[in-house]
Amino acid sequence: ALPGCVQVDLFGANYGNSPLDHQAMTDFLRVNTWSRTSIEETILSGFVSGDAFNVTGAGAMAVVAGVEYRSTKAAFEVDNEQRTGNIYGFNALQDQFGTIDVYEAYSEVSIPLLNDKPFVHDLSIEAGYRISDYNIAGTTHTWKYGGNYSPFEWLKFRGIYNKATRAPSVFEAFQNGDQGFPSFTDPCRDVADDGGGSPDVPGVTLTECTLAGVPLGEYPGFSANNTQVEEFSFGNTALSPETAETTTFGVVLQTGNDWFGIGNLRASVDKYDITISDVILDLGAQFYINTCYTGDDPALVAAACARVVRDPTTGQIDFVNTFRANQGELSTEGIDIQLDYRLNLDDLGLDGVLTINELYSIIDSYSINGDDFSGTTSAAIGTAIFDWKSVLSVNYTLDEWTAYSRWSYVPELPEIGFGTISGFAGKTPIAPEASYVDVALRYQPTEWLSMTMTVNNVADEETPQTINGVFSQGNTDPQVYDVVGRSWFLSVKTKM
Repeated sequence: ALPGCVQVDLFGANYGNSPLDHQAMTDFLRVNTWSRTSIEETILSGFVSGDAFNVTGAGAMAVVAGVEYRSTKAAFEVDNEQRTGNIYGFNALQDQFGTIDVYEAYSEVSIPLLNDKPFVHDLSIEAGYRISDYNIAGTTHTWKYGGNYSPFEWLKFRGIYNKATRAPSVFEAFQNGDQGFPSFTDPCRDVADDGGGSPDVPGVTLTECTLAGVPLGEYPGFSANNTQVEEFSFGNTALSPETAETTTFGVVLQTGNDWFGIGNLRASVDKYDITISDVILDLGAQFYINTCYTGDDPALVAAACARVVRDPTTGQIDFVNTFRANQGELSTEGIDIQLDYRLNLDDLGLDGVLTINELYSIIDSYSINGDDFSGTTSAAIGTAIFDWKSVLSVNYTLDEWTAYSRWSYVPELPEIGFGTISGFAGKTPIAPEASYVDVALRYQPTEWLSMTMTVNNVADEETPQTINGVFSQGNTDPQVYDVVGRSWFLSVKTKM
């Protein structure tokens, strides 16, 4: 029992007349807790820029070159209640500290090739290069090249290729053993006495399981006591940067009052193709358990088995120490469509300015290690990958006042985590659509002062419980659904 343990009666039929001290119950359950994240960043940079010589006769080449040093020192601190996991419903967290330093040099150029010619309002190319040296991730090289072509002032075609990198963050490198309880399967469950394989992980033998610490006396019929296992997650200071290749092609239409006689329209359509290699992933407990018993590389098997700790008496898996690694590939393709319409209401004899913006995003594919997840959601928080999404914003500005509204919509998604379910007529269950309206009102009487009132989820839409969400302990996916309900915010900003 915990020190000062108090008996708690939450659901007794005579709760209201219970002789137990309700305040003592409440005081025993309640705990004040805190966490603090601090980030200190030091940046030293310098660059030179300007117009260089005229290469093509269409104008001067624009050039920039510079160097930069950045130091990011970050810390995450928790009190003893969180450090020991003494808060019901929350896993234990640990303090984290670390520093990442990087030295960089870069250069970019933009070269006009043609302009003000028949069917060539502007034709130009651009290129850039950057070298970065990280204290924990080594040296990386990134570059880009692309171009723009405008046959007319109101129409532009654009395209660019980028070789990009993302170095590990402080917390990815220095995570310090945060606790979790993921679902797992013990490969040694029901392994046959005669050396037959495990029904869950083919090829695992009784000999392997007894060498791993499962007492022979536990057979036959050995099985895991729990469906979840304790996991401690650690960072990895040997992580390499993620590398990406991105290609984007697009077209931009820019009109003026001479087109419609009223208002200005800007429209763009961009097609993107992104492939990320050496993705930084938190390798889970099941990964190390399976590698320990079915891996081919003896060194990897030994390293994985060292992270799977069994109780020496019962043979049950006690806990697994996990860490992050560069593992896998992520690729995605899609189209972004954006429309902006700005109408000065003076043209209609009214006051103010009306602005309408629509961002429509389409994901054609979203593949992780070759498996496409676009248009689905699965049993984990943050795994909803919409195949399309709409965000419509409307602003009205009058003098010092601005009224703002936004409607965001994500369609219903199949929940693929558990496939078809008989209770759903043999069909895959569907996570409902997410449709939310937010509004805001801003008053800015001076350049140095603004006040904003915001109301999110105006209709107070309830959070749906999804089949996959229930099994992942989240009941829902907060990446898609609002979990707070209607909320109000008042902010005051000032600058000197």
